[in-house]
Amino acid sequence: MKKIVEYIKNVSPNREYSIEQPLFELMRAEIENTRHEIIEIMKQQQGMIFNFKKENGQFIHTFCEGKLVHRIGLTPKTVIGKALKDIFPLDYAEQKGKFYHRAWEGEENVTYIGKVNDIYYIASLSPIRKDGKVVSVIGSCVEITEQKRFEEELKIRNIKYEIISDGIQDLVALLSYDGEILYNSSSYEKILGYRTDSIIGNNILEYIHPEDISLVKEQYNSMIETKAPSLIELRYRHVNGSWIYVEEKISPVFDQYGKIECFILVGRDITERKRAEELLRRSEKLSIVGQLAQSIAHEIRNPLTSIKGFVQLLQNEVKNPLFIETTLEEIYRIEEVIQEFLRFAQPQISTMERIDAKLLISQVLTLVSTHSKQQNIKIIEVYDQNLSDIYCDENQMKHVLLQLLQNAIEAMPNGGNIKVQVCNYKEEYIKIKIIDSGTGISDERLKKIGEPFYCYKEKGTGLGLMISHKIVQEHGGNIEIRSKVNKGTSVSVILPIK
Repeated sequence: MKKIVEYIKNVSPNREYSIEQPLFELMRAEIENTRHEIIEIMKQQQGMIFNFKKENGQFIHTFCEGKLVHRIGLTPKTVIGKALKDIFPLDYAEQKGKFYHRAWEGEENVTYIGKVNDIYYIASLSPIRKDGKVVSVIGSCVEITEQKRFEEELKIRNIKYEIISDGIQDLVALLSYDGEILYNSSSYEKILGYRTDSIIGNNILEYIHPEDISLVKEQYNSMIETKAPSLIELRYRHVNGSWIYVEEKISPVFDQYGKIECFILVGRDITERKRAEELLRRSEKLSIVGQLAQSIAHEIRNPLTSIKGFVQLLQNEVKNPLFIETTLEEIYRIEEVIQEFLRFAQPQISTMERIDAKLLISQVLTLVSTHSKQQNIKIIEVYDQNLSDIYCDENQMKHVLLQLLQNAIEAMPNGGNIKVQVCNYKEEYIKIKIIDSGTGISDERLKKIGEPFYCYKEKGTGLGLMISHKIVQEHGGNIEIRSKVNKGTSVSVILPIK
């Protein structure tokens, strides 16, 4: 007995014990003291611990402690001995009663999120078994109010972003590093006809025109290398099978280590703009054809006069075969001029192909030769040896060169020479240089050349050079213009050979 008392004193040295006390009283006192200590500890913990049993078909709470109890507006006295319906509103009690029932049926680790008086908490229920039968359930709760507030703020922020992205007409998308669509704005449905959720998870290349995929891959590799945004024009497939022109800016997004994590796409439907540009090109083309109409009439009338005279001689007898040869040459000349005009004026589908630069220049010069002769202008051609071919749309490039030659001819009212020089340039390009000795352009006007509706000629719209700039840029090249007043102008068209 003495040894037992000494052991208890060692366990609880601050309490007084007497050897005369019965053993069971000492043990009961120690258990009660330990129970009080545990309860005090539970009261001080930030969460909440509770216990319940099932009595007469209801779940009755037998224990409840923790600071969270008071934060939600309850006390242990208002919980212990009470069922859920005695503590909370009926709908809330019925909702939580389903979780209580699952735990009582033996399901392990039942969890749920609750909210009382604007306090959020997550609860976990674990059944306690005796002889394999559930005799009670213990629950523990942890407050998550701050986390829920953060989630709500994030949700509201995302809703705002969605409202902003959905309210604009631009196509907004988020792509993974491999091109998988992670997010797309509702404008995809408005412009391309696809439901917002129907294309998430697919690869963006599935919706791009096959001819534009190589360009996209090229820009993708460039962004990975330079880590700089890229601006491209491409075609997206509409849900009805048609193609929509889109001008798109692709910007890489970096992680904390500076590596590209994903890409943001912001695109704008430019289909109507492309159609308008095509109409402008056709209008300018017709304008050039109209200016050349008078020269064409003159060009055709002269050969026809010769033909008429020789045919009259043939009525008697052909004594000199030179008559026949001259007649055929004039007919071939007429056919050549007419054929070139038909090729130029005819609407064609844009086709990029490898073109002989020398042959292209020769065909364009055929169209302007009569006009240049009338202006007393001689056109001199200079070509590099081993000249590379150019990769272009033949009809569009004829449009550009014809526009530039027309400008050069009109800049020389008193006649003179125009030099057309074609050479290889920086290994990957060809430069077509048109040099005139005309009136020239001042520095002030030169800065505005190529702007819509700005023209240095008395009669003109300024659209010709604007369209020419656009065509050359679409071919991956550029136009350089240098000029001095009263000395002449040099226009260089630089085009890629690939």
